[in-house]
Amino acid sequence: MASYQTIPLRVVGPTDKNKSQQVNSAETKNWYPESTPDGRSNAALLPWPGSTLAATTTGALDRGLHVFQEELYHVVSGFLYKVSSLNVYTQIGAIAGSNRCIFSTNGKELVITSDGNAYAYDGTTLTKGDAAEFADTRATAMLNNTFIYDGATDDFFVSQAGDALTFRASGSAESNGDDLVRPYSFGQWVYMMGKSSLEPWWNAGADTLGFDRIDGGIVEKGLGGIYTVGNSDQFMYFLGDDSNVYQVAQSAIKKISTPAISFQLGKLDAANAVGWTMVLDGQDFYVINFGDKDLSYAYSEQTGAWFNLSTGVNDGRYIASSYARVYGKHMAVDYRTGNLIELTDTAYDDLGETIQRVRVLPPLNTSKIGAGIGKRLLMSKAKFILQTGQGLVTGQGSDPAIEVEYSIDGGATWRVIGWPKVGKLGQYLIKVEAWAMVSFYDIQFRLTMSDPVFSSLQDGSVDVKLSGY
Repeated sequence: MASYQTIPLRVVGPTDKNKSQQVNSAETKNWYPESTPDGRSNAALLPWPGSTLAATTTGALDRGLHVFQEELYHVVSGFLYKVSSLNVYTQIGAIAGSNRCIFSTNGKELVITSDGNAYAYDGTTLTKGDAAEFADTRATAMLNNTFIYDGATDDFFVSQAGDALTFRASGSAESNGDDLVRPYSFGQWVYMMGKSSLEPWWNAGADTLGFDRIDGGIVEKGLGGIYTVGNSDQFMYFLGDDSNVYQVAQSAIKKISTPAISFQLGKLDAANAVGWTMVLDGQDFYVINFGDKDLSYAYSEQTGAWFNLSTGVNDGRYIASSYARVYGKHMAVDYRTGNLIELTDTAYDDLGETIQRVRVLPPLNTSKIGAGIGKRLLMSKAKFILQTGQGLVTGQGSDPAIEVEYSIDGGATWRVIGWPKVGKLGQYLIKVEAWAMVSFYDIQFRLTMSDPVFSSLQDGSVDVKLSGY
């Protein structure tokens, strides 16, 4: 009779839900991967921050956050506010329209564009641009003290140096013949992002316009969502017109969404998508939201892994709709109320609402253990290595547990094995094991934690043996 073997499980990994669920339904939600080559395991899943209320607002419609002169600014419904380090709101002036705003700054002026309007704020006075060219403006960028605005069709306009609302000249991003969606400045280039092309320009300063197209850098990829552009120190990111997410460094462009991620993104509403970048514990992340009800997605620049973000227990949208790093804090906006919130790793819920952390492991079968294809296996137990002894003193989370489920039909249905305890406060040596005799050809495990405590997944294994055909 065959004896049991201990087979490693891929506990740490990305979201990779295939178009065919039975191929792979792997998912990571509200945990993010981190490489730990000298640690207990080679990698770990760490908890995405929770959120606390920072300030309530008088309007419910979040139109964007931006940092100007080291202070936070927030457009809520129809007004621009300055937000102090103590989260006190001071109204600056009216911002017409209802769509999201796009911001740019040269350090002396903050420019805000939305719905065919442009405003400049110098720290004292908010001024609305009255030039006719602004009638078609939705977006702005800044390079070398010059502001750039989109116009009708493929036109763009540039300002006088240091004077945001006075035009100097106009140009045309016409290499592809597509309409210009928005300009975006990154790495001393201005990218004219069209519906079907990405056209880089540089500040040549040789004529009145002052910008020349970099013909060798034109890329035949369009911008799929006007609000999805963001950048880390190293790369620019955006959602393409083909439902792929791209990473750009000058003229080098790389598709970073996997086929599985692109399939999921292609089902969502790009027009309402909002993206931003942020740094957590030295990792750079690109986050993208879609609408009011859909899961959000995040990408780790360092690990190349995608994962999901969600608030609540029903795969709802992630709570944050805008983000800014300021005052040494991660500030965001609750999309449901427009209220200002702080993302912090000392909070394990979202304003009191449960954060459900889920890891669906990729399938295991005999081909993964070198025993051929299509043979039956029998499991006796699964063991998981995770952070233990993190229980709270009282209340929910004082005796935390992790739900362990399995599926033998490609994730179509799930059965609960149990709720192994992960340790009350100080119980660091507890074993996290799930015992069950399960016969299968393919098996997947789903791990779920909802207790408001620190949780980190690191490794796992399953004891199996061959069990006929």
